[in-house]
Amino acid sequence: MTRKLTAVSLLLLMFVLNVQAQSTIIGQAYAEVIAALTASENNQMNFGKFSPETSGGQIVLTPEGIRMAGGDVILGGGLSQAGQFIINGEPNASYTIQLPTTPAVLTHSGSNKTMIVDDWVSNPTADSGPGILNGGTETVSIGATLIVGSIDNNPVGVYTGTYSLTFAYN
Repeated sequence: MTRKLTAVSLLLLMFVLNVQAQSTIIGQAYAEVIAALTASENNQMNFGKFSPETSGGQIVLTPEGIRMAGGDVILGGGLSQAGQFIINGEPNASYTIQLPTTPAVLTHSGSNKTMIVDDWVSNPTADSGPGILNGGTETVSIGATLIVGSIDNNPVGVYTGTYSLTFAYN
């Protein structure tokens, strides 16, 4: 009989301890919607005036707006500038830059001859990690390399095209 009482007592004690070892609480959840990330073009990328001469070459345009010619290309006067974009969003949020993954094509307005823009670079650099929207705004400058053919392949005139960048919250 003592054994039965001990067993029943232990069972009751385990039930009481089990009930006392539980606790239920209500937690709270929180969410905050932030401003959408937007970007606008402040300056169009412009490789400026130049002559391709007999065999062409390239023009490197840095994000700081400095241009350098290679091959037979001779730089002329006139405006040249890096592309510049203003990013707006949540103050002090981090963001990333994705540069174009393919070349852009610039097309001559009269002959449909083309030049290629590639080797994209930015300031701040796209591969340096996320940037910060200090005060909710950041300026990003874009440079690239223009591949120029000979004067026969790239006749005198204006060449235009577009490229695509992606700015995203990190």
